[in-house]
Amino acid sequence: MKVSQWAEIRRLAEVEKMSQRQIAERLHCCWRTVKKALAMEHPPDKTSRHRRGSVLDPYKPKIDALIAKYPELSATRVLEEIRKGADGYTGQISVVRGYLRQIRPARGRIYQEVFYEPGEALQVDWGSCGKITIGSTTRKVSVLVAVLCYSRLCYIEFCLSQRKAEFYRSLTAALKFFGGSTRKIIFDNLGSAVLNGSGRNACLHPEFLALCGYFCLEPVACARRDPESKGTVEAKVRYVKRNALQGRDEELTCWEDYGRLAVYWRDEVANVRLHQTTKERPVDRFQKEQSLLRGLPAAPFDTDQVLSVVVNSHARVKFDGHRSRLGWQKCRTLVGIRCLRRRRFVALRHLSRAAGEVGRGSGREGVRCRNLRRDTDIRFTLSLA
Repeated sequence: MKVSQWAEIRRLAEVEKMSQRQIAERLHCCWRTVKKALAMEHPPDKTSRHRRGSVLDPYKPKIDALIAKYPELSATRVLEEIRKGADGYTGQISVVRGYLRQIRPARGRIYQEVFYEPGEALQVDWGSCGKITIGSTTRKVSVLVAVLCYSRLCYIEFCLSQRKAEFYRSLTAALKFFGGSTRKIIFDNLGSAVLNGSGRNACLHPEFLALCGYFCLEPVACARRDPESKGTVEAKVRYVKRNALQGRDEELTCWEDYGRLAVYWRDEVANVRLHQTTKERPVDRFQKEQSLLRGLPAAPFDTDQVLSVVVNSHARVKFDGHRSRLGWQKCRTLVGIRCLRRRRFVALRHLSRAAGEVGRGSGREGVRCRNLRRDTDIRFTLSLA
């Protein structure tokens, strides 16, 4: 009997002065139910109700012993075990699964909220932002997000790749924007930072360790598939995708639009809004943290991408999808490439003498020698290794 039915029966009997038969007709219930309700001085309590027996009751001790010995035993295997013998279990597996949910400990992690001191930590992560057409090619757009864990002040930068050079350059730009470095940098299983392993067993990239050592950062790698351990930057990446990018297809028509959007959205939206968790604006909260950041070195950190390539038999060098033609004297020789961002030429140097120049654009079109494109935003220097 429900409490609502008990209360209505008592009201009809005491206030409306209706008979038991009239109450039964009004509520469409049995007269015995009405009689039982009127005999009860207190509302019905489900906890004190006599529990009905289950077809699984005789087999519960055996199930308890199986789970104690094999905690991860599936319901199907438990059903197989208790069905053995002439007097085995004859019920459905749903009853077994319901009982296993009761006796097994709840699965899932228990989270503890983490509070950071001013200047303690910085979280960084990449986010994928779709694709863009540049010239005759299609490039993937990524965004690097860096967030100060205390003030929630953020820095974002859109990139056309997630290579080491782009990551190091964007991270250096983020530290320059903040005006200093924190004591820790928290990141996930980034290919630019982690060679293999994860978490405490992560083997970090030597170049990333060099960057951390230069800015006196303590690298903290998160475990694989554990986004909650860096939830601050994960939330910020979602915020970028949903707030900065959604509904701006008509505004983002060229690559330069992404750069302008990053500066506008960072300074006019993200860092001046009232943060939902801290109940303060990041720019206001940053005033308490700014003085506790470690000052940056006077000399800039070298983030240029340097690699060695072999000039093929057609006197061409391939780099980032580009094919650049060199002199025939360089065929089948090893040359070094240095990529510098936002420059308008590429210089090939043989020892100390410049041997030629090659242009490179933001797309992936092949560029001939001394053909400097208007949309070039990177330069790289070639030298014999």
